[in-house]
Amino acid sequence: MKRKYTKSALLLIEIQNDYFYKGKMEFKGSYETAARAKKTLEAFRKKRKTIIHLQHIAVNKNASHFVSGTYGAEIFEEVTPKEGEKVIIKKTSNGFVETGLFEYLKDNQIENLTIIGMLDNMENDSTVRAARDLGFNVQLVKNQNTAVCMI
Repeated sequence: MKRKYTKSALLLIEIQNDYFYKGKMEFKGSYETAARAKKTLEAFRKKRKTIIHLQHIAVNKNASHFVSGTYGAEIFEEVTPKEGEKVIIKKTSNGFVETGLFEYLKDNQIENLTIIGMLDNMENDSTVRAARDLGFNVQLVKNQNTAVCMI
């Protein structure tokens, strides 16, 4: 018997302190992105949907940002994970590389991903493309405007 519904998850990518005021890589538009992420996060929490935070931790010992144990590497307080929300550490731009993300999604029978993150042209792009290639239905919350686009 075929399921009548599919499971969805929200994937928040690198919404970390280094992208904000006085961070090591301050990003123009970071507060607007965080506001959209918070609104989307609240909607997913209200519906009790799966929420996954991808946190980048630098592997290069001379890294300028996302250094393990620093304030800048922490997830921004507006979207701080709550108990029961999955936090996955990543070390490359692609959230599926050596993170266990794919296995976690499959184990939880997730088929639909809504994705929002700080850098559309880097981390979001590689993770979104990989998700699509792996067969997930992807909905990307864009940084440049409030539109949500289906990929």
